[in-house]
Amino acid sequence: MKKILIITIALFAVFTLSACNNEEPTELVIYSDFGREVIEKEVYQEYIFDAFEEEHNVTIKFETLGQAQDTFTKIHSEQIAENYSVDLVISHFGTMSEYIDAGYIKDSTDLEIEMDDRTFLTTFDGSTKLGEFRFFFPINSDVYLAYANKSAFTSLPAGVTEADILAGDYTWEDYAAWGAAIGGNSIFFKGLPTSQLTYQIGGMALSNGGAYPIMNDAGNLKAWQDVILMKDNIHPESTTVNVSSDLMASGSVKLAFELMAPLATAYIAAPAQYEVFPGPTGTSGSAGSIVGGHGIGVVANAPNEDLAKEFIKWMTAPEQIVHAALGTIPTILEATTVLTDDPGDYVIKMGLATISNANVEGLQMIPEYISWGDLKGSYDRIFAGILDGSVTLANLQEKLDAEQVNLEDLKK
Repeated sequence: MKKILIITIALFAVFTLSACNNEEPTELVIYSDFGREVIEKEVYQEYIFDAFEEEHNVTIKFETLGQAQDTFTKIHSEQIAENYSVDLVISHFGTMSEYIDAGYIKDSTDLEIEMDDRTFLTTFDGSTKLGEFRFFFPINSDVYLAYANKSAFTSLPAGVTEADILAGDYTWEDYAAWGAAIGGNSIFFKGLPTSQLTYQIGGMALSNGGAYPIMNDAGNLKAWQDVILMKDNIHPESTTVNVSSDLMASGSVKLAFELMAPLATAYIAAPAQYEVFPGPTGTSGSAGSIVGGHGIGVVANAPNEDLAKEFIKWMTAPEQIVHAALGTIPTILEATTVLTDDPGDYVIKMGLATISNANVEGLQMIPEYISWGDLKGSYDRIFAGILDGSVTLANLQEKLDAEQVNLEDLKK
């Protein structure tokens, strides 16, 4: 009888263990403004999701929608209906305040204290934190760098050496003069309407100590004056394409002040063809850049809050965050320890140096405006006027003052 009892207990233990081992994996749901492309999702799956899924017996559902506002609307609808399915949100810096103000993201200050083996760059605190309280953890950032076809260094302006440029010891006037020395529409400008022009001008203005988004202060006035200096050498396709990489690859343009991601695409494809270096300095003595990027936060009432926190720990560790950044800046200091001398990592190192040394500004102000697209329109009108000759050095301040009125009218 005792033997039968022992065997019964043993069999029960085996069946119980087998049942536990065959438990259905938990589903961890992440909605994201970042990583929309198929190849980007494949990187996330291979380098971030697979190992986490295996270790925690979890299936990650990674969803991306067309616009950042669509993601916010998804979370808003669940919070209002008290029907919670989303555990984590990866948000653009420009929309984080909407989540925080609405109470849709958990205060994760304790989690940050727990992760004392990594140091998040303070550059992004204006978006990711509210006062001393941490809500989002930055995972990537994209800044502006400069790059040039190596042939451009045979036509340098007077007083500037190749060493000066590669060290970032040159100005926007030097950059304009360099384009003139090369000639032939050699400069790419981010002039596609309602796109990224505002960010290029913003970076130029910040290098002059100007504010963003302001049209008519001294720093912005100087930025637009430098655009007028470049006018005759700006490639006409700058108003029809969004990035410089194809024009640079074909040799149609020689110089570009460009976001890291498209710059890296060109450089990784042909590193022997280009030099990558900091953007020009302005009257402040420093370079300038608008910084974009994304961060991850735990959604309020997340069905799997503890697991979501474990995922943040995993994703923001140095070995994973370099993949999470998808070729842009990984936003913890310790990430530098896992970067190599490969072309892609070299661009990342240049981006980290810009974050550390340039005048930078995030996009946390986007929700302050009724229409960010209309704000971009003010920049587009000035640029178009410069190209067609209706905006000149003589009337520039007047035109900027008028557009500043439009910007003020767009404030909520």
